[in-house]
Amino acid sequence: METNDNKLTKELLLPVINSIANKKLDEALELLNQLEQKYEEDIIFKFKGSIFLKKKKWRESINNYERYLEKNNNKFDGYYNIGVAYFNLGQLSKAIDNFKISLNHNKENIQNYESLGITYKLIGDYEQSIKYYLLGLNLNTNHLRIIQNLIDTFNYYKPKNIKNYIIEINHQILMMGNKLNNQKIISKENILNLLENSNQLLNQNKTELAYFETQIFRKNKTNLNCKRHLSIFKNNKIIPKFCFDCFKVQIKLNNVIDLIYLFFYFNKLKLRNNNIRKCMVETRANVQGNYKGYIYCSGIDEAKEILTQVKKDINKYNIIFNKIEIKHGCTEYYKEYNLFESIKESNVNSIYKKVWGNIEKKFDEENFTIENNKERIFNNTINQYNLSDFLIIKNWLIYAKLTGDETYKEIFKSDLKINFLGNILKNQIEIRKN
Repeated sequence: METNDNKLTKELLLPVINSIANKKLDEALELLNQLEQKYEEDIIFKFKGSIFLKKKKWRESINNYERYLEKNNNKFDGYYNIGVAYFNLGQLSKAIDNFKISLNHNKENIQNYESLGITYKLIGDYEQSIKYYLLGLNLNTNHLRIIQNLIDTFNYYKPKNIKNYIIEINHQILMMGNKLNNQKIISKENILNLLENSNQLLNQNKTELAYFETQIFRKNKTNLNCKRHLSIFKNNKIIPKFCFDCFKVQIKLNNVIDLIYLFFYFNKLKLRNNNIRKCMVETRANVQGNYKGYIYCSGIDEAKEILTQVKKDINKYNIIFNKIEIKHGCTEYYKEYNLFESIKESNVNSIYKKVWGNIEKKFDEENFTIENNKERIFNNTINQYNLSDFLIIKNWLIYAKLTGDETYKEIFKSDLKINFLGNILKNQIEIRKN
């Protein structure tokens, strides 16, 4: 920039840059406001838009980026960041519009492809989601986050006639899973063959796909909104009202083989309300039990009904469990409110306080909870063994290897390389072994 009385120089902006670098965002904003009174240059609004984005002041960020774009309407970063702000406001259609404009100005910005893929996925347009993931992978075939999101999409959608090695692997794994799913009782030998054949497909393609999930969900169209509830608890030490009606049938298992059996049982399980269910390995440091399955229920009566059905089925499917019981809400709540652990409604009703409703309301206003769900689509999973399932089961096998559960050797003969779970469990190994 030229140095004169009418131009904003780099030297004048240096204190702003230093304040941002030291995370003194309010100080940086004050300096920018002072500069704005003398200079009305686009760079000021760009800085302010960026700061408001960091402060999660989404509307203020949009306003400043729009002023920045008045003089620089070809700046892809402005449109991209407006898209990010609209995304966080839950205005997903507007987010898509801005990501696309940004993409038109810069076809090489891989963030646009990733963000478009994620946003289309949230509104249930999986075809468009996959389209943009693949365009992003054309720029970087090893882009980890895009690969993760693409694989997760296979839980909801079966892409057809698309040339891509990951999609082709998923298609072949689906076909193998369908054969197994037609059998009434799944044997250990069947599971071994399925897992080994799935692994062989990856080896044939010289592909080692990293996948950082440890839970397999089978979902309906209900939004449990657990992230919201746990955030409220973490920030305010109160239990959200929604959670008081949340019960789950919990099944604890002793080894990884029975967890895999349970997964295949959950995959075929028919329930009146198609309840959300998941199988998982436990990675929380202070929570006991290594292998667990859950079925989420919307009341104690439904939980009791499902418990009775599952007990009968599990015996029929030869699944050996350690314990099966009804649990209330999330384990995280129990230490703060020991009465909440009880499934007796009389105990539970004495916990929730009216003032908590105001705290929840304030949280939702500050975090745009209602807006964030207006355009989102919550779909049923397709409930077929797919690439995502195989990669998670492989993580379970690595978990078993790390924790000394030797049963994994009965159903998987190929080598297992220790992955991200090694870091997660490094301080838990001895406890988990016991």
